[in-house]
Amino acid sequence: MSIKYKLVVCDLDGTLLNSAEEISQENKKAVNMLKDAGIEFAIATGRHDLIAAKYIYDLDIKTPLIACNGALIKDVRRKRVLYEKLIPSDIAARVINYCKTNYFDYLVYTPDAIYYSEDSQRVNVVMNYNKSVKEELRAKTYKIRDLDISRDKIIKILIASQEDKIIEKLDNDINHDNSLTIVSSGKGLIDIMRSGASKGNALLILCDKLGILPKETVVFGDSHNDISMFEVAGLAIAPENAEEEVKKAADYVTLSNDMSGVAHAIMSIIEKAI
Repeated sequence: MSIKYKLVVCDLDGTLLNSAEEISQENKKAVNMLKDAGIEFAIATGRHDLIAAKYIYDLDIKTPLIACNGALIKDVRRKRVLYEKLIPSDIAARVINYCKTNYFDYLVYTPDAIYYSEDSQRVNVVMNYNKSVKEELRAKTYKIRDLDISRDKIIKILIASQEDKIIEKLDNDINHDNSLTIVSSGKGLIDIMRSGASKGNALLILCDKLGILPKETVVFGDSHNDISMFEVAGLAIAPENAEEEVKKAADYVTLSNDMSGVAHAIMSIIEKAI
């Protein structure tokens, strides 16, 4: 390998995290090895930064976080937003009203809080995260009735649904003007952002801010929303548990997330390029 990699970017759920939503000791050691070698390490996730922050501190990451599927780049430690792509209020209102009419289980992400629909089950993921962290790292949560669409900035809307062909349905019903990016971020999870928002686009922006070329990056991911990163990075790696489409788009398939696949790839492939 002739390229010297300068940045490794890793998805959280299903990739860096195991099924218990923990970072294995092997993965932690591999991340520390990268940092000791002067290679930046960043997280790129569909999660809000409010429910990803603990992993930033667990790994002592200084590099900004790509959150909300690329609609947000934030220096979590300094609480500084470097980039955000918001959904205009009229478009957000259209999506939220549609979700209400169809009785979807959905969450709305604003910069400072997460709002949840009536009888939401998905909000339990946020509540469980809050139980796992100290008070200052807990995400603020409110019922959707407390959201002021005309005033509050909206970054992302998440729908939890097992409905067949849900993305096609949403595209036909609420995205006829192509004003939105609608993508799967995991089984039964649909993320809705402003058109143009993606992890891949955010990676390009982050590279520019860090003075790193895209070809000098390595990315890890397991879901369809990670493919946009694969398309711009120098090396794309998927864990064995990734969706088939994602594995086909990857340059390399490593062990599963429950087998510390990130660490395995770092030790067996990336280390050779350091």
